[in-house]
Amino acid sequence: MFVENKGEESFDFQAALHSYFTVSALENLSIAGSFAGKEFLNKMVGDGEMQTEERDVITISEEYDRVYTGVNDPVLQDKGTGKSLSVLNTAGYEDTVLWNPYGNEGMGYNNFVCVESVKFDPVTLAGGASWTGDMALKVGDL
Repeated sequence: MFVENKGEESFDFQAALHSYFTVSALENLSIAGSFAGKEFLNKMVGDGEMQTEERDVITISEEYDRVYTGVNDPVLQDKGTGKSLSVLNTAGYEDTVLWNPYGNEGMGYNNFVCVESVKFDPVTLAGGASWTGDMALKVGDL
């Protein structure tokens, strides 16, 4: 993603790539990364509540909508397929959103997860300046 301010006045923005990945089943999925000790915004509690993650590896067994700040290295591990998928955020994206509408049969919740590469804190882009967010995917075997 490339954002360029062609004007003279600065502006603020946030960025997120809403990537949806097919999985064999949520019970087969784990998401590794630098989650332990990081703060996250749990959007499923009240109007959103900041909490601290204790786990190194995330599993989803409830409706999920969380913004993990300072986590930009998620690796999806699907033991049902024997495959892993690394989300490589090499520039710009500092955070990760994990989302799944657990229990919603109409949305097919059990066969996908949304893993977003995010720049959650607003970026102030001065006139004439630009910002780049780079994300790539790497498939591997478990």
